[in-house]
Amino acid sequence: MAVFVILIVFGFPIISVLIGILGTLLLKNVWMPTLIVLLASVILMFTYIGGNKSFIIWVIIYTAFTFLAGLITKRLKAVS
Repeated sequence: MAVFVILIVFGFPIISVLIGILGTLLLKNVWMPTLIVLLASVILMFTYIGGNKSFIIWVIIYTAFTFLAGLITKRLKAVS
């Protein structure tokens, strides 16, 4: 159980940020990686976690991390 909590707190946000950066670089779009992480998080919430509604906060956080990472990547790429 402790490993799962560490994965939720540290692993998934890092993966979300990486998906936001790489998705924005490859797809040249901020919204597609954000949508992918949102859908994957919701599917994870209902399948693996069993529909625990308190996980929706983490879904919102992961989606926000992905969007912000994609937005920052797009802005930095436009500057250079």
